[in-house]
Amino acid sequence: MKGKYIIVGVFVAVALLLIGTGGYYYYNYYGTPRCEACGMIITSEMDANIKIIDLNTNQRVWTCCPGCMLRSVAAHPNIHIEALDSWYGTSAPKIVIEIRNGEVVSANPETARILLGSKVVKSCANNRIAINETSAALLLKNGWNPNNPLAVFKNTVPEGTPVLTVAQSLPGLKQMGIQYVPPSAAFLGGIVVIGVLVLLMGILAWKKLVVHSTKQTNAPQSTTEPIKEA
Repeated sequence: MKGKYIIVGVFVAVALLLIGTGGYYYYNYYGTPRCEACGMIITSEMDANIKIIDLNTNQRVWTCCPGCMLRSVAAHPNIHIEALDSWYGTSAPKIVIEIRNGEVVSANPETARILLGSKVVKSCANNRIAINETSAALLLKNGWNPNNPLAVFKNTVPEGTPVLTVAQSLPGLKQMGIQYVPPSAAFLGGIVVIGVLVLLMGILAWKKLVVHSTKQTNAPQSTTEPIKEA
């Protein structure tokens, strides 16, 4: 009997593992905002620095850096972008970019520049956006401003990082496009469903064992006494 209880315990443990694993990964990939282009989890700093609205759907497009910001145009040809300068943060006006049919219509101010460090060392952490030449020079020299609490990536940018206008940056980044492919929601949901089914099997097996044990306990005991010899 003890072995049967162990088997039930294994059923329950496996079920909880499946439900927990499937639920965790589902939340991690679908319950948490991620950069649509590269899959990086969006931090509060990223959220504050760049806001993209798809004008066709009026939905927010999540992005982690100025590079992925323009890569998103491959899937969202009509967008409105508001970005904070990577050096000055909220101390400078927002950079506003309008893109229609996959082309830059306007970038305000016109002095805005994209620092594409990812062209030198492939990493979103090497990309910056500058409102003017002064900010670009400071970013090239220092990488980030310790006095900017919204600085996303706290590292220097690679030597030789190209400084481009938004219009110059867009074609290559748009061609790179969306490369992040999350795990199938159906697959992750399926893991949870299997876990629930295994748990139900464990519960049913437990009930059967309890009923069987109760029947044995309540079974009438024999009162026949052995015949004594004279």
